[in-house]
Amino acid sequence: MPRIPIAANTASTVTINGRDLVAFGGCNYLGLGHHPDVKASVVRAMDYLGLTTSASRETSGNTLEHELLEAELAQFLGMEASILMPEGYTANLALAQALAAPEAWPAGGGDPPVAVIDEKSHRSIRNAVEASGFEVADFEHLSAADAMRVIRRHTDRRVCVWTDGVFAADGAIAPLPGLLAAMPRNNALLVVDDCHGFCVLGTRGRGTCEHFGISDPRILWTSTLAKGLGCYGGAVASSRRLIGVVRDHAGIYKGTTPVPPILAHAAREALRVIDREADLVSRLEANVRRIRRSLAAMGLPVEDSPSPVMTFVLDSAERMRSFYDRLIAQDVFIPLIDYPNGPAPLYFRLSVCAMHSPGQIDHLLRSLETALADTASLACQARAAG
Repeated sequence: MPRIPIAANTASTVTINGRDLVAFGGCNYLGLGHHPDVKASVVRAMDYLGLTTSASRETSGNTLEHELLEAELAQFLGMEASILMPEGYTANLALAQALAAPEAWPAGGGDPPVAVIDEKSHRSIRNAVEASGFEVADFEHLSAADAMRVIRRHTDRRVCVWTDGVFAADGAIAPLPGLLAAMPRNNALLVVDDCHGFCVLGTRGRGTCEHFGISDPRILWTSTLAKGLGCYGGAVASSRRLIGVVRDHAGIYKGTTPVPPILAHAAREALRVIDREADLVSRLEANVRRIRRSLAAMGLPVEDSPSPVMTFVLDSAERMRSFYDRLIAQDVFIPLIDYPNGPAPLYFRLSVCAMHSPGQIDHLLRSLETALADTASLACQARAAG
């Protein structure tokens, strides 16, 4: 599909080609990217901060806003320390560069570490570990048993298991307790890229670890600040010792300009909004539950999950394109994409946020039913041709 020229947006709408559409796409899961307090914080910060530091943090590009955000983010997550990166993709690369250093491992160096990664992990994970010199071995998607099988082939090596917390393409949730159980206690770490679980899962929005109720010193956390938190940037969180190794050994950290300080200030405000507006997470949960149940009732194949990401396919690419056009005609936007690791080469990725109103969801569901009925003949033709 071609890139979409969005002229304006809110937390729940987009303007495309002069038309205002109710939007069920993207990753602004709590709507914080449009929250009035978060936006106002950017305006306030402009009074004393520029648009960029124009230098790396280890030269003259560090600000108090960056340091305060790191401390507040670690506290929010219940981890010892965190370190900011320019954005989410670079967070995985920074951590991989650090873990490739012998100093990251209490037992020291030796052969390059082995990265055992879910086969459908985000491409940033694979790119990060390959670029950092890891030996790479895949395990079957969401299979802790297969991860254990792969790990057992490398019992004499330093092992990092890498997985998305919530998978971007289909909203599946990684089996973190099973992955931890599959790992040996010594010389093994679990890296959770929680870009789509952070601020979404768990009763307080702390992410996939809170969803499972787990806290383990072997878990390392990476994420973007541009999705659930609604701001911009990336981060790594772990122990103080390992965050020190990232600072010392991650070239992507030492050699890049950090997230703009006004956006670091906005991210601090967004964290405070989550804590003082606890209903945001529960509103998102209620919207997810309603839409998932309705899609299943329509015969669209979605699983029962707390993730706000729902993907589905129809009988043919022709029907999906026609379905997309009929939704647009009813002022509803659901992206039809070919993003990697989805359920098919072309698929719908529907996402819901806390800011979607009951009326907007009503309109979505009516539009889906109408579009399904209108394109049913195309499905029959596709089956006959097959």
